[in-house]
Amino acid sequence: MLRISKLRNAGYAVTVVSPGRDVPADDSPESWTLSRLLVTATRLVEHGIAEELRPYGLTHAGFGVLAMVHPGPLSQREIAHRARVEEQTVSRTVERLERLDLVRRSRDPHDRRRVLVEPTAAGRRAFRAATRHDRAEELLAELPDPEGFRAQLATLVRRLGGEDAVPLPDEH
Repeated sequence: MLRISKLRNAGYAVTVVSPGRDVPADDSPESWTLSRLLVTATRLVEHGIAEELRPYGLTHAGFGVLAMVHPGPLSQREIAHRARVEEQTVSRTVERLERLDLVRRSRDPHDRRRVLVEPTAAGRRAFRAATRHDRAEELLAELPDPEGFRAQLATLVRRLGGEDAVPLPDEH
């Protein structure tokens, strides 16, 4: 059975309920497991970010690559390592960004086997424009203790070993 509920400012959420299983009387977010809360919040934020990136021709993956190479060139292998994905995934994302003239690939002058990825001028402009507004920051500011929440999320990321990671979903 499907239960569809309208979420404020976020579209629709679909809950799949297995046959023979009762829906809890109180299925409000306060009764959810921490994992369900984190996954749901992440997905809602990701959908909002996708909407904000669309005008710049960027996807989550493309934005992740631009964020990593914005400070300076990185090898595709290093990007894949930081994003915790396969090099082929990064290659597809970089190919798409290259077609959009947002990054360029070149051989590392010190090791011709390595391919370096760096943003073009258009890529730098797109990255700056895409980071100018952050809806998640606005939502965070509305919380009772925004800096405390930010610190707790940073602690969670560090404990999970993700301080150098940039999420890079698989693009198909």
